[in-house]
Amino acid sequence: MLFIPIKSESPHEDVEEAGYLASASDLMVGLLFVFIIMVVILSQRVEQVTNENENKNKDPLESAVLTIGERMKKAGVPVTIDPSSGVITLPADTLFPSGVAELNSNGIEVLNKARFSLDEILPCYIFSERKKRLNCPPNPSEVEIETIFIEGHTDSKPLNKGIYTNWHLGLDRARAVYEVLTAGSMITFKNERELDTVGISSYSDKRPAKGGLLDDSKNRRVELRFVLAYKPEDIQQNLNKSVIKK
Repeated sequence: MLFIPIKSESPHEDVEEAGYLASASDLMVGLLFVFIIMVVILSQRVEQVTNENENKNKDPLESAVLTIGERMKKAGVPVTIDPSSGVITLPADTLFPSGVAELNSNGIEVLNKARFSLDEILPCYIFSERKKRLNCPPNPSEVEIETIFIEGHTDSKPLNKGIYTNWHLGLDRARAVYEVLTAGSMITFKNERELDTVGISSYSDKRPAKGGLLDDSKNRRVELRFVLAYKPEDIQQNLNKSVIKK
């Protein structure tokens, strides 16, 4: 009788095949992990570039005034912000009794809060201060403030105080606000021409608040009007935008 031996399969081959599959699986997991990391990094970079482009496309005055106004609000100052016109409004009723230019106790407290917040944020936009400060908000357009006008406004009701008119009242209120706000570092701020940054003016009832009547209480207010420094490159950018639109 002829016996034909049956060749048994080697367990060694199974082990090698299993090891190969495990190595391939580990490699795929590693590649997937690297891919996920690359996607996360890429998405973060895209978001960063998008934010930078958005900041560059924003109106420089609007962006700066909004940042300053929000910092004042955060400090508890009840301001109204109009970024498009570069104005931050302090309601006179919060600061002064009606028809009076002397600050009330609440007004002094509010203006002290405003002073502390402005002393922190304004140097980031002032020529004489910018290089000395760290941790400033993003300023891709390198905005610099040329002038800050503290403007006094009144309603149209006559004062009946002889030659003392609403023009004088508006100016005295602006001066009262100026004296509190510049008790800090603002008094030293200089623009690129080494001129004082902060000044005062009065408009009486000649510039009523938006949507308000001449005798409306909204007109009794003090405004901070921000004027940016002239930059030729900004003008060129605006010209380029107008050409593209055409």
